[in-house]
This record gives sequence, C-alpha cells and structure tokens, in this order.
Amino acid sequence: MENMRNKIFSVSALLVSLFFVLKTSSSFENGTPFTLIYSSNTFGEVVPCGCIEAGNAGGISRRSHYINTVRDEGKKVLLLDGGNALVIGQPGNKREQQKARKRAEFILKLYGKMGYDAVNIGDTDLVLGLEYLRTLQKHSPVPFLSANLKEKKTRKTVFKPYLVKEIHGLKVGIIGLMTQSVPPMLNEIRGYFVEDPAKAATDSINGALLDCDIIIALAHMNHSEIESFAQKVPKISIIIGGHNRSYMDAKMVNRSLWVQTDAFGFQIGRLDVRWVKGSSDFQYENVLTVLHPEMKADPQIEEMISSSGDILKRPLP
Repeated sequence: MENMRNKIFSVSALLVSLFFVLKTSSSFENGTPFTLIYSSNTFGEVVPCGCIEAGNAGGISRRSHYINTVRDEGKKVLLLDGGNALVIGQPGNKREQQKARKRAEFILKLYGKMGYDAVNIGDTDLVLGLEYLRTLQKHSPVPFLSANLKEKKTRKTVFKPYLVKEIHGLKVGIIGLMTQSVPPMLNEIRGYFVEDPAKAATDSINGALLDCDIIIALAHMNHSEIESFAQKVPKISIIIGGHNRSYMDAKMVNRSLWVQTDAFGFQIGRLDVRWVKGSSDFQYENVLTVLHPEMKADPQIEEMISSSGDILKRPLP
C-alpha cells in the first residue's frame, strides 16, 4: 500500500508538471530569466506529517535538497513562503503555546539555513501572539512580511509590508498580505486590525514599489478573495496563494498569474519566468513537485532536525 501511495504521488507530480508546461506562454523568445521557488500552508511541519493529506511525503530536509538542486543549475532563485509556516493551530494552554513558540524559532532557523528571502504572516501564525512574533522577527534570519496587518492606534504595519529584490537588472517587489477573515475570538490580534488587502497593496504599488518591474503578492487569502483581489489590483504580476489547503493549477486571473501549493509541505512549487523588461507579458513554466519518500534529503538540515530533541514532538490536532 505504501509503495502504491508513493507511485501515485510521483505520477501526480509528473502530470502536474506536464500540464503547466503546456500552459506556458510562447509569446516571447527573449527576456530576463529567474526562478521562483515557493511554499505555503506548511503549518510548522518539519518532517513528513503522516497525515491523510500528505502521507509520508514532505519534510524540510527533502525541500532543502530540492532547492539546492535548482540552485546547482546556476539559476537566480527567489525563495518565498506564502504564509502559515510556523504553527498548525491554536495551542490548548500556555505550556503548549511555549512549545509551539520554540518550534517556530527552530523552523525559522531552518528557513534561514535554506536561504528563504521572505515569509508572509498567515492568520494561523497569529496564535503564537503578535507581541511574541514582533520579538521573534528581531532575531529571525528571514524577514516577515505583512502589508495589511496594522496597529489600531498608529495604523502602522506590524511587520515590513514589502521587500524589493534586484534580479539581473529587474526590480522585483514582494508584498505580504493576509485574509481579513481572522477569527474574532483570536485574542492575539486585539489592538490590531487587518486592512483590505487590495487597498494595502495599491498603496504600496503606487508608493515605494512604483518603479518595480514585477510585483509578487504573497496572498494568504481564500480563493474568492484572491479572484476579487486580482481584479482590483491589476498591477500584480504573480500571486502566490494560500489559506485554502489545496493546490491551484496555475491560472491567469485578470493580468495576474496565480500559483499555489498544497498544504503540510508535501509539495514545493517552482515557477520559471522569462520576463521582458517594460512589458506586462512573460513566459512561464510552473511545476509542483511532490517531496516523495524516495527523494534525497539535505544532510545538514537532517542533522539539525535529528539534534532538535523534543522541540518537534507534538500531536496533530
């Protein structure tokens, strides 16, 4: 049964890859190439969760190995997480919250080792406590992004709203956004509010990101919210979705390309882009790869995980 499950995972990955290759635009032969590797909704999973959604696929050590193989191709890689990377759900008590916080700190060490450029804050991440997350950000090797999570008193963003990276002469703006559908009973968000994602994104695009050639939105929102967002903010080039615990076939919504992985970290997304400067059109190839049990693991990450002790021990909710 386990071998059959692994074969299904592998065949599924191949079919998904072929589907997206067929959708690749053929409008341009030239342009500036870069590769975007993305994850989302991993819910703090470090090793394969063994859950019904992912089985024995997944794990950060396999993800890291995959990322290294792409970098070994000599590609300029942008590595991003769309949100809900740090925790699986609401801790039951203070002791469990402390354990969840230690786990989040360890995950960020792994993300730093892998070379993540940014992590978007998702709604589930908020259960760790906003003040704690602010403190964690000060010591994190990876920047947190959120353009629409703001303080009620000052209306200032809690974390960096955006990041700008330069790739082969292209200016790439990256915005972090989360859903407004945050549970009202979430005490950790008192004193803060979640602004309309379209307004927050538009303010950034018309301000600090005005000169960017490409705008990437880490959009931790549900499907209907993303559909609406893409219509309202046509200057978004690429949307990395999240919140819904399912992958998305790469699709154009208005003028934005929307991609999304499945949950619990059993997939990793790769988007190869060839961009013509000064144009809103581009070539792309999007591949979702299942991190199956036969895949190699990064030995350095494996060593970090194996020496982590009880930090990673926790039951599924």
